[in-house]
Amino acid sequence: MQENDKDSKIESLEEKVSHLSRMLVKSFGYAEQDPDTFLQNARKTTEAICRFIYLKDIGEPKKKMMLSDYGRELVQKKIVPDRIGILIGTIQTYGNYASHAQEDLSETTQEWIAPCQSALASLSNWFFLEYLHGQIPNELQSPIQDYAEKSPAIKLEQKSKKSNKAFVYSIGLAAVIITLIFIFKEQLFNKQETTINNTEVADPISTENTEIENQEEMVENLNNITPNPDAKRIAVWYFDNSSDDKSLDKLKKGLAAMMISDLSKVKMLSVIERDRIQEIIEEQKMNNTKNFDAATASKIGKLLGVEHVLTGAYFELMGSLRIDARIIDVETGKILKSEGVDGPSTEFFSLEKKLVWKLLSGLNIDLAVEEKQEVEQDFMKEKISYEASLKYSEGLELMDAGKTTEAIQKFEEILKSQPNFEPAKKALEQLKQPV
Repeated sequence: MQENDKDSKIESLEEKVSHLSRMLVKSFGYAEQDPDTFLQNARKTTEAICRFIYLKDIGEPKKKMMLSDYGRELVQKKIVPDRIGILIGTIQTYGNYASHAQEDLSETTQEWIAPCQSALASLSNWFFLEYLHGQIPNELQSPIQDYAEKSPAIKLEQKSKKSNKAFVYSIGLAAVIITLIFIFKEQLFNKQETTINNTEVADPISTENTEIENQEEMVENLNNITPNPDAKRIAVWYFDNSSDDKSLDKLKKGLAAMMISDLSKVKMLSVIERDRIQEIIEEQKMNNTKNFDAATASKIGKLLGVEHVLTGAYFELMGSLRIDARIIDVETGKILKSEGVDGPSTEFFSLEKKLVWKLLSGLNIDLAVEEKQEVEQDFMKEKISYEASLKYSEGLELMDAGKTTEAIQKFEEILKSQPNFEPAKKALEQLKQPV
């Protein structure tokens, strides 16, 4: 009798695994033709996987549980590793967007759903190989291989290709600069020739001063034109907190401000200041990004005069942080690029920098080698702690609330321990400027 029960349980287990496999195949199948349905199915399938693990390792749940409940308890009980908990959270975040009937779902692109595809493929890979100690079903071999996180060797090859493109770009930029120098020299020569023809007696000192002024003007014009000939105008909207911990809501301002600061270092970008973003938020009475759809992005983008709007979401689970960002084209409302990063919450500063680098590729920006080195060095000046980032976000809240004295104290407190925190420095300087 016991043998029959055991055989029955094994058969039941195999049947459930087979069912989960079919659900995964169905989910991946939607990705090409119907991305928004893919997001909803990915969330549903992930919940089914979590429920399977929960029933197998813990038992029947005592109350109704959602995906976030399963994920949190499985991580807490060490049944699921932290890195898998982050993947579950990623799929939940993208699935939440899909389930809220946003207007921009019809514009969901392959680029936008890529992080969710990667998360689902990596989760499937872990589920079959590590958790079940089995093999990946044949029908899932292809999507898992295509979408699971790439190996370091592939990443290195991609990095090499980007470096080559950056080198070509630097040569092209140098050619533009040389051409502009010749144009300005010719303009300067013509201007000087006209001055000589129209002047009966030229004062040598006056002529020399005029020439110096013209040269300075030429250099200034050259500097104004060459670093940013095709700058893309972009606005960074506040990210949304998807965590259960609402005390992390304050981080949305700090994250956006840090991204604005970092993206502003790139000469090919023209980034809207946070103050202007805050003005629009107050004017339009927009307190969050949950309903930030294509129509909203288009409206906000036109008010700010930008081509692209960058926004996203973040969540924290058991000391692990996930940040997802998407770039929206203001003209079409389409999501051009979606990127995500995850890691320990204590490495928030590094995660934000990593996300910035990823997003630059989404804007088709290839940094010149020298510029890339300059920005990298600037990024690595000092590691800013997670606590300092939270305090910085609190300072921005005080600043926006008009509590100037408290905000100054907060920024000064941060800079005592983190003297190279550039966004905090800038905020403090702004507050101390005479009205």
